[in-house]
Amino acid sequence: MGKPGLMMTPGTGWEEDYHLGANFAVIPWEYSLFGDFSEQNTTQFYSVRAGFSSFMEVNLSIAHRPKMADRIGVGDRQIDFRFRLLEEKKYQPALVIGLSVPGSTSPVMHHDYLVLSKGFKTRYGFLKANLGYGSPLVVRKLSGKDNFFNSLHLDRKEDIRSGNYLNGLFGGLSYMPVSFGGLMLEYDTRTWNMGGFLKIKNRFYAHIFNFEASSSWGISFSAQFPLDLKPKSLRDAKHNN
Repeated sequence: MGKPGLMMTPGTGWEEDYHLGANFAVIPWEYSLFGDFSEQNTTQFYSVRAGFSSFMEVNLSIAHRPKMADRIGVGDRQIDFRFRLLEEKKYQPALVIGLSVPGSTSPVMHHDYLVLSKGFKTRYGFLKANLGYGSPLVVRKLSGKDNFFNSLHLDRKEDIRSGNYLNGLFGGLSYMPVSFGGLMLEYDTRTWNMGGFLKIKNRFYAHIFNFEASSSWGISFSAQFPLDLKPKSLRDAKHNN
């Protein structure tokens, strides 16, 4: 859903050289976060991510549901912030916190979480493990209130549609036997998912994944771009120093 991670779970991935990212994902209706099971509404996620520093990123996501476009328009929108608290080192895992802007009247896409990860080089490839915790609480905006702050209300996720997603402990593994792709396995507190990915020069990614070994599949495509507009020769010199 636009956040760096595995399939349906966020991770600690941080691209120092690519400060602008775009993502498109399709989630089958059986596993929609919105519970539109009667509509059988596949969800299309459009996301844009920007890095403003070495420790902060902002992400804008739009969840478009084609069969409801005439009623709800472009879809639900959510702004999230990611903060890198720890950078991965030899004996230290990476640690990232994600926070959603509170106050949505339909906070299905609101997820606050903490996630850590550690990578391991083996003779058979690269293995990375993620472990995180999603907050069971969400701040939503009650309709009919004139004052914004008076309208904010603290709810439990389990009382909201698909409230069992990123609610508690989640985690996953990724395995790269080659430099251009690999396999993934995760638990998102709702389902077990598995899939694979390809990457091209760290800029372009393609994911395909399956939910609970069923007939339901999801896909995502992402691209990352630098905001450093210096000539290529200067950028190369910086990396070689």
